[in-house]
Amino acid sequence: MHFHPCGKGMTARGFFMIDIGRVFSTSWAMLRQRFWLLAGMWGVFFAIQLAGLFVLGILMAMVGVAGAAAGGGLDDPTAMAGLGVGVILLMVLFYGAYLVLVLAQQAAMVTLASPLEQPSFGGALNRGFKSALPFFGITIVLLLGYFAIGGVLGLLIGAAGMGSPDAAAMLGGVLLLLFLPVLIYFGCRFAVLVPVVAVDEVFNPIAAIRRSWNVTQGKVWRIFLCTLVFLLISAAVLGLPLLLIFGAAFGAADGAEPSAMVLLGPLLMLPLFIIYTIFASAYNAALHSEVTGGGAEAYEEVFA
Repeated sequence: MHFHPCGKGMTARGFFMIDIGRVFSTSWAMLRQRFWLLAGMWGVFFAIQLAGLFVLGILMAMVGVAGAAAGGGLDDPTAMAGLGVGVILLMVLFYGAYLVLVLAQQAAMVTLASPLEQPSFGGALNRGFKSALPFFGITIVLLLGYFAIGGVLGLLIGAAGMGSPDAAAMLGGVLLLLFLPVLIYFGCRFAVLVPVVAVDEVFNPIAAIRRSWNVTQGKVWRIFLCTLVFLLISAAVLGLPLLLIFGAAFGAADGAEPSAMVLLGPLLMLPLFIIYTIFASAYNAALHSEVTGGGAEAYEEVFA
């Protein structure tokens, strides 16, 4: 079941404004309603990643044995060169596949958490893998844009450095301060790229970037406030346990046994991290619902 973001029941206020409270209310609602489905989706991708690591280990061992045998032993420089090239190629393929998996996981979980969707588990999983390559294309396009901007800034700093190193350092600091708000602005304009691809099914990278830009028009300030609240929640959820663990570790007397918090803390962090990942997906889906104008209608559906 799919609720069109510009469908019946959308008010003018719902289209032009973002209700920050509703974003987080919807996030918590989706977290409660679909927690086990989302946890299962996280588990599926975690299992795929573990399997990938296992296969990588086997392939690296096979490459090592084959390189040593072909070159007549590990003392042969030719054998070592062949081994190095094989390992590099495997690592490049592995990290490329890992990036695709991470992008597919985000798409699948946001689809499953979206109040604009009532997807099946299999449908969300399929949507995730279908969205991975478009995300890869979007990443490349955005990186090229950032590199272009960085190149221009680098040329300006370099030109200033020809006159005086101090002038270059000062210009670099000023440009960094001026560029930080620009980065925040672009981050807000592209805050809903994942659900735009996964939920709205805009699989063309340029079209997805354009849609994210359009739906966030005039809403940057409220998106920034939502993001700020989300970061504060993130700091509380993930930061406090870490502070307790490190506080227990460094606060113990010399020679004393470590407290239970130091020993059990890392184990407790895993379920906390899973819950946080699920909530992040629900937040991203709720923010997308709100900025596309589906917030009011979706809110009624969630709490019906």
